[in-house]
Amino acid sequence: MIDPLLLEGAAEPVVDEVDAVAVRLLETHARDPIRHRILYRTPEGELLEDAVWRWSSTPDRYLDTALHMAAASNPKVRVADTSKVSSLAANLLACYLESVPGGAGRHLVGVVELRITDPDHAVRPEILRAEEAVSGELPGNLAVAMGRLMRRLAADCLAF
Repeated sequence: MIDPLLLEGAAEPVVDEVDAVAVRLLETHARDPIRHRILYRTPEGELLEDAVWRWSSTPDRYLDTALHMAAASNPKVRVADTSKVSSLAANLLACYLESVPGGAGRHLVGVVELRITDPDHAVRPEILRAEEAVSGELPGNLAVAMGRLMRRLAADCLAF
């Protein structure tokens, strides 16, 4: 079982600025194929399950935690629990290890569908993709790479 290191390098919670943007964080979901097993994408595009290594929880739970941590450490964002502000929903579409062509290593890839719903009910969709290099044989630095990947995706989500 592998747990990502979400706290490594994480910023401390800060006090919100007076003019911080209020946002409501909705439930974070994942597309059905994303499970506890670590998936590989071969250079041919096929997804294969690793027979040994698994995440201790589903990757969307890590993204949800990373979103809350990113919001708490960003003075320009204030989390509010009201329908009168914009809401942010994240759907983890993909999370897998991808072999770099030529055998030059692997990258951990994450793809998130972001939906921002404004108070006037206008919906702004966005697709975000990020990747982190993974070194060595598994588990290598997989936990560190996953923590960085989730923090990067969360920061990108809040940037919108």
